[in-house]
Parts: sequence; structure tokens; C-alpha cells
Amino acid sequence: MQKSNLLSLDEAIKKIKLSFDKISTEDVFIQNALGRCLSKPVVSNIDNPKYDVSSMDGYAVNYNNYTKINKETTKKLKVIGESSAGNTFSKKIEGLETVRIFTGAKLPSGSDTVIIQEDVRNSSNKKYVETKINIKKNQFVRKKGLDFKKNEILFNEGIVIKSRHIGSIAMTGQTWLSVSRKPIVSILSTGNEIIKVGETPKKDQIPNGNSLMLAAMIQEFGGIPKILPVAGDNELDIYKILKDASDCDLIVTTGGVSVGKYDLIQKALKHFKRNKTEFWKIAMRPGKPILFSKVNGTPLIGLPGNPVSSGVCSLIFVNIAIRTMLGNTNKFPIFEKAILRGELLQNDQRFDFVRANVKYKNGDIYAIPISVQDSSMITKFSHSNCLIAREPFDDIKSNGEIVKILKYPNNI
Repeated sequence: MQKSNLLSLDEAIKKIKLSFDKISTEDVFIQNALGRCLSKPVVSNIDNPKYDVSSMDGYAVNYNNYTKINKETTKKLKVIGESSAGNTFSKKIEGLETVRIFTGAKLPSGSDTVIIQEDVRNSSNKKYVETKINIKKNQFVRKKGLDFKKNEILFNEGIVIKSRHIGSIAMTGQTWLSVSRKPIVSILSTGNEIIKVGETPKKDQIPNGNSLMLAAMIQEFGGIPKILPVAGDNELDIYKILKDASDCDLIVTTGGVSVGKYDLIQKALKHFKRNKTEFWKIAMRPGKPILFSKVNGTPLIGLPGNPVSSGVCSLIFVNIAIRTMLGNTNKFPIFEKAILRGELLQNDQRFDFVRANVKYKNGDIYAIPISVQDSSMITKFSHSNCLIAREPFDDIKSNGEIVKILKYPNNI
């Protein structure tokens, strides 16, 4: 099998993961925990339900007393009270007594089984009910601790809290959760042509779209973005801005990492006494010239300036860096299979991420490549919803063949 002379995608990911430590923790109120990564397990303080409760509207009875009577005989049960959620019948059921019970209500003392209301006939004075129904012990009863028990771990550390988790956690009696602090990620754009979004572009100037895109991605990954002033094509200016930003958890730069006259990131890094380049250039398209370095101990990921390259590399590498700092245990990237609609030429030595769209039809997943793959075309990237993932030296792919895809997570 042919092999690229560049660092592979897998090797680059491994280096990123090994270069980050789990970040410090903080406590947040449960209502503010959405999207946060647990740094300690959620352990229940109580049983849920706290006691045996009815799962249906009906009548609570004692199974043994009820079944002592001949099966063919109509049972006449005396109604001695009512039990509803939050308003439990306080006395004990004896013999063939029963209590009218509603869904979620605690079973009265002496009862262990519920007969649903459809299986009984009420007397005219409502003081008795009659039934011939055969019953099973504990029918229509949710036993104490059915959902979870006291001291049970509901969610382990490393889980990212979603909306559906909040309700379960609230039921445990927890009010505050220990979560990973959100890492602060500084974003630096470089280039004489770059201006702040909102300013009127002059000749040869373009808005700083990359920084806003990256800031949104970083926020979605679980970090706190901090957009730095734009640095012109001057290595000392770049150095000064990076030096002021080195107290953050991660620096992300966009532009200036290739080999051109105005690619000055690596030259600027040489001004730092402590600067170690972990890798530069990988076997990946888009994103070959990506840089990973450490500046005075602060990790730096240098992304290419082309917006698609910057976005795709952020989706992979910045995402993984933040996940590692958070202690996020969810696997990433996860590749799925889809049916190709279209054709793909034979791939070269680089791992290729082809912008595409996923369509669903009759239970099948189809991947349709975007017609133009130029890494400067941000709108084509915006209109895609997945990446077709191709291994180095992958053969020609014809219409109908199976390909691997990486769907964009959440709001990416």
C-alpha cells in the first residue's frame, strides 16, 4: 500500500490529544448546565420514585386478600378513601378494602396492586366497586427506585449535558453540578487585506469572516472565543499580539502558515524563547499547511487562511483540542456510511475531506458532492452538511458505491 511522506491525519490527531491536559473545574447551577461537560459523576441523593406508586388510574388492593376469594366470584370492594399524587391516603388497607388511586400516587399501606378503573363497576352510592378480574401481584405499580436508586451513578464524568439530561438530574435532588471550565481560545487573523467586520472595505480589503466563523465554532465546541486584533503582515506585530494572548488556554491563528513571502506565523514564533513546533504540514485536504506549536507553554494551532481550509481544520483539530481539555468522552470523529451520488476521481497522498450534502430516501443515506471544491469558496462550505472522508490513494468512486461521511455536529 502506498504511503504519504507527510504526517497522517491520525498521527496529527494523536499529537493534538497528547498535548492537552484536562482543564480545571467549576460548579454551575443545574439550569445553566446545558452543553457543559461533567467533571464529576452525577450521583442520586434519592430513590426515584421515592416509594411504590400507581402507573394508572384505578383502585389499590392487597393481592393476597383479593386472591383468597374464588376466581369466579364477583369481588365487592369497599372504597375507604382516595390517594392522589402529593395527597396520599394515610390509613392502612385491610381485607377487601380498596382506595381510589390516581396515576403517580403513592400506594397506601397494606396495598401492593392496582386494578385499573376500566375493570371495575361502581355501586350507585360510590362506596363499593365490583369486579371479577383476575389480577397479577404488583400490576400497574411502579416500584420504589424503578427509575434509579439512591447512590446510583446516573451520568459519568465526561458526558456533555443535553436538554434531556436536565430533567433526570433534577430528579436526583442535585442543584449544582461540577463541570469543566470552558477553555479560553484566542483567535488571531493575519494579513494586510483583513479588516474588522462592519468596516467599509477599501481597495484590496476583505472582512474578517474567518474570525467570526471560528469564534462561533469554538463556542459550539464548548470554549470561550476571544477575537484578537487583526495583525498585518509584520512578524513583530504578530509576535506582540501573540505574546499578549499567551495567558489563554489555546491560541488559534488563521492565515500565514504556508510558505509564501507573507506567511509570517512561524517567523513570529521564533521571537519566543520557548517555542516548540509539534508538526507543520499534514497529509490532508483541505488544510495541508496546518501548524501545531507551543508558545511559552500555550498550545497554538495555526490554520490556513482559506476559509474552507480554516473551517474544516477547526472542525477536526480545534474541536478535538477543546474536547480533550474538557474531558469529553464522546468519540470523535465518527464516520458513517452513505451511498455516493456522483463520481469521485482517484485520490492522491492526502486524506481528502470532500464537501457534500446528505440526502435521505427510502431509509437510505446518500452523499452528493458539491460540484466545486475550491478551498476559498466559503459559501459552498456553508451550503454543505457533511464531508465525504477519503483515505489517501483511494480508488475512483463511482455512482452508487459506499463512501464514508462525517456529518457536521450540532450547529456547525
